[in-house]
Amino acid sequence: MTNMEHKVLKAAFLIALALDLLFIVLLSRMETFSDRSGRLQAGMVAEKDIVANKDIQYIDSNAMSKLKYDTEKKILPIFKVDNSITANVVAAFGEFSSTLQTYFSENMDYDAFFNLSEKLKGDGYTISPDFLYGMGKSPAANQILETSRKALEDLMTLGVMEKSASGYDKNQNAEVWRWRENLREKEDISLTDLLTVDKIPDFVKSRYSSLLDKNDLQTVVLFVQQYAKENLFFDYNETNRKKEALLANLDPVYKTLMQGDVIVKKGFVISDSDMEKIDALKHSSSTMNFGGITGTVIFLLLLFVMGVVIIPIIMDQNKGRKYSYMFFFLILIEIFFFLFLILVKTPPLFDNIIAALIIPSAMFSMLLSIVCSVMAGVGFAFFSSLIVFLFDMNSALAAIFVILSGLSGALVVHNYTKRIQLIRSGVYLGIINMFLMLALLLASGHFNTHRLLMVLFAFFNGMACSILCLGILPIIEHVMNVPTQSRLAELSDLNTPILQKMLHMASGTFNHSILVGNLAEAACIDIKANGLLARVGGYYHDIGKIDQADFFIENQETYNRHDNLSPSLSVSIIKSHVKYGVEKAKELNLPPEVIDIIAHHHGNGLISYFYVEAMKLEDKARVTPEAYSYSDGRPKSKEEAVVLLADTVEAAIRAMKSPTLEGIQNRVNEIIKSKIDAGQISESELTFYDLKIIENSFVNTLRGIHHARIQYPKQEEINELSSNSK
Repeated sequence: MTNMEHKVLKAAFLIALALDLLFIVLLSRMETFSDRSGRLQAGMVAEKDIVANKDIQYIDSNAMSKLKYDTEKKILPIFKVDNSITANVVAAFGEFSSTLQTYFSENMDYDAFFNLSEKLKGDGYTISPDFLYGMGKSPAANQILETSRKALEDLMTLGVMEKSASGYDKNQNAEVWRWRENLREKEDISLTDLLTVDKIPDFVKSRYSSLLDKNDLQTVVLFVQQYAKENLFFDYNETNRKKEALLANLDPVYKTLMQGDVIVKKGFVISDSDMEKIDALKHSSSTMNFGGITGTVIFLLLLFVMGVVIIPIIMDQNKGRKYSYMFFFLILIEIFFFLFLILVKTPPLFDNIIAALIIPSAMFSMLLSIVCSVMAGVGFAFFSSLIVFLFDMNSALAAIFVILSGLSGALVVHNYTKRIQLIRSGVYLGIINMFLMLALLLASGHFNTHRLLMVLFAFFNGMACSILCLGILPIIEHVMNVPTQSRLAELSDLNTPILQKMLHMASGTFNHSILVGNLAEAACIDIKANGLLARVGGYYHDIGKIDQADFFIENQETYNRHDNLSPSLSVSIIKSHVKYGVEKAKELNLPPEVIDIIAHHHGNGLISYFYVEAMKLEDKARVTPEAYSYSDGRPKSKEEAVVLLADTVEAAIRAMKSPTLEGIQNRVNEIIKSKIDAGQISESELTFYDLKIIENSFVNTLRGIHHARIQYPKQEEINELSSNSK
């Protein structure tokens, strides 16, 4: 990009920013309610009648306070079972039970049980050695331990409530969270029905009295009481989150104040309810809000700073068109800005969500995705949603719809190649918009039968985006001369006048160009480059030969016209086809990317045949490689480099008399290595890994073209064999 063009782009950004700021300030609301000093307060005497100057709705604070109070009263406290405590308790008892069973089975003496009792005492458990020793004599010892384990596990799973919870109202219910087999269970239960430490005996006896006699059951109670711990606790954070979620979803209770209503008569005291109406009028009036203007201006400035930083990064992959694409992005974002501005601010015709449905915001993302890149479309979706926030910080619903619809628009045209695909993409986008709008309305709690029409509008918004894109895209392609997939598809049509002219005037060049295009396309697809651009570049790379077709070997049928020319004259004719090709391409208004392929398809390689001839016939000291080399520059992109390689490979393989697979492989490998050694592709973006893929692609394509064929018998041989059989 030239320095002048750079200055123009910077000036465009500054002008756009200035215009946006100007409109923001001009549309800032002017004050209409007369209380400039802000001195009216509850308890003051009104010096004059205070009258509503327009219809407004405002939130009834008293009704909202009562609603919140009633809602909070209905919220149950949440108690959670701490599974880690349960696991520790069950593990501790399991270890104790295993030790005790080992002692029983090995008939350990009293001292062993005494030592075990002392160890338990150190761990906080009080079980006498006499009790443990005597228990070993009971035939039901193992059953007692197993029943104790089961009772302890059941108790801890249900939860043992903390003592501090006794401060709750006894008649109050609680929401208890328990876990069984890693699945959470919720149960609403009265606080009086929750288990506490003092309820353990009743719990054990009520559940296991049928399994053991009275004395053995008492032993189970002892063990469970010793090992059970509180593990059911009040969860303040979870309860508070539940409370905040319910309060956040409360529908506001509105009151209506009609224009002309007298709020306070002159001489009367301003009450709290009167002040509420006055404040509502202040907030709804069109006053010059300097704080709001300042915030909006800062937001807009930050938006532009982000754009200046992010947009060049987004466009960096389009290095040749980086600044023109940035200018295109700026134009589209400004169009969106003013469309949204008109709909919601001058005067407010629609609310933000309706405006988001009317404006085909995804169309801009689709255009950028097709013309520039998918990332450009994604970037536009991001910035357009911020613009929606710029006009109303509470318009989250509209902003989310704009960004998600824009993202969808950029992605549905990701593989766009034909114009008819835009209509199909519009259907997809419409369906996405429908579900998106439905989900947003349901999630926000704003869904009702009246809003159902918005879901239908969302579908038509998607369709409108594709139809508008279909109509605008050809204009953009012409004005910006960009190689979109549809433009390239049109240029690849072999019936275009220039290719038909090549077919009739330079048929050899035509056939060579078609093969080069096919070779280049296949290779570019394999390395994730633009295959269609490479094919078109291959088709057009030799259009400079058309008017001098007889001077190129592929078009010569009888004799070589260079036989009668000096090497220096011959090489000037050969080299000139690049210059003439570029001139013709500009006349045809081909995209610059295609013109670059034409200009660089020989790099600055040496025209070795005529160089050698010159060295044989002329004074060697006067023959320089530079004079016998192309001078149009080396390929800069992957597509340019692939066409250069395909051009050389196709010509070389065509020159082989009986190309075999091995011969093709060796020749392709030699050519690619020679181009690397000569530095012809050093300025391109190709890696060695790419070159290996390209080599394999060339071989596979050429193998299909030059495959071995069956030698069919001649008709005379058939006739002779037929006569002999008779």
